[in-house]
Amino acid sequence: MPNFTGLQSDAGLSDVLKMFPRNSEALLRLLDDIMCAVGELSRGEREAIAAYVSQLNATPYCVFNHSLFAEVFSGPLEETNKRLLPLLTYVRSLHEKNREEIASAHEAAMQAGWSTNALYEVVEVCGIFDFINTIVLSAGINTPDGVMQPVPTVDDLRRSYASMADGLKSGR
Repeated sequence: MPNFTGLQSDAGLSDVLKMFPRNSEALLRLLDDIMCAVGELSRGEREAIAAYVSQLNATPYCVFNHSLFAEVFSGPLEETNKRLLPLLTYVRSLHEKNREEIASAHEAAMQAGWSTNALYEVVEVCGIFDFINTIVLSAGINTPDGVMQPVPTVDDLRRSYASMADGLKSGR
């Protein structure tokens, strides 16, 4: 059951952001820059990290969506997560906010061949999803039942966060 008066039981993040538009467009543009820009990590890898952060933050709505998005861009999530294991360990250390563990996980990821730029991209994904997860949890957004139909394609998702921002701007 949603927590904000006026949200329907099938509400999603975009519905919450439409209710509270003051910073929503800027948030979605930042989310688009973090998740979709060319960088060391692929879009699928960033989505897999977003799903993992959301799991750590106990936000099933975001786990559901970003696991699906990761698979659309990178194939089976389990395989992507195996490849990302040093980065996911780094994510966990950032989540637990233990400086020694962060330093150790950072070093281990570097030793595994990940670049400083890739690690900073992980930091960005962690930070933005801590924020997004807080919005989703505070709103009480429900996790969708079953598989998303139709399953989105790469083209559907390519600039999906910017499209959400455009929708807020135009009132769609």
